[in-house]
Amino acid sequence: AFTMGEMGSVFGTLGQNQLFRGGDAGNDSAVLLHSYGEQSLAEDGSGTVKIQCGDMIGMSGIFEGGVQDAMDLADQGLVNTERFKFFFNYVEFSDTQLENMMKEQDSDGDAWASFEVPSSIVLENDLTRGDTWSYLRNQMNQMTRK
Repeated sequence: AFTMGEMGSVFGTLGQNQLFRGGDAGNDSAVLLHSYGEQSLAEDGSGTVKIQCGDMIGMSGIFEGGVQDAMDLADQGLVNTERFKFFFNYVEFSDTQLENMMKEQDSDGDAWASFEVPSSIVLENDLTRGDTWSYLRNQMNQMTRK
């Protein structure tokens, strides 16, 4: 695994963050996801911080972009670097593709499902792939029992 600092595009404290595998779209670039797109308390208690970035993704509490602000605030100790995650490339679907996938069915019922998870599940750097899928399966089981 590589860090963003090793990739040469992110410096300082945030450069120690690992680069995770995203998807097959993106022109071989890194995408930054984080939870600092709205006013958040500074880690040192000195006030609030907000990274200038794109809109929230859905209702997830996760935002994309704002690398320079993120690097600056991380170096000042005002943000927690564990609330940032870099992905190499991303997965992208058109509205029609998503609509068609949600309509698909397999022999056990629906082939696709969509649900919100806490931003910590997406941004948690220490969760293994197995831990993440286990969490998601448990959430799905709870949804289908209702």
